[in-house]
Amino acid sequence: MTTEELTVKVLELEKAVAELRRGATNPPARNANMMAARGAMKDFPEFADVIAFGRYFRETGQLPPDDWNPGDPIPPASGETK
Repeated sequence: MTTEELTVKVLELEKAVAELRRGATNPPARNANMMAARGAMKDFPEFADVIAFGRYFRETGQLPPDDWNPGDPIPPASGETK
């Protein structure tokens, strides 16, 4: 790889990192259509389970154990006390 090619690659990487940093500090607004879809799913009881499993993962950082069911208490994340 020539010095010129390497310079181009480094500039591309710097640009990509800058875009990632902008996205991390300025997350996109919630999509109104996504929020409307939640209401559209109210007739599907399985959707409530999906929400519960997602909440478990967000709060603990891990998948629930096989014997966990939606509605069961969610334990605090490891190293955290509630």
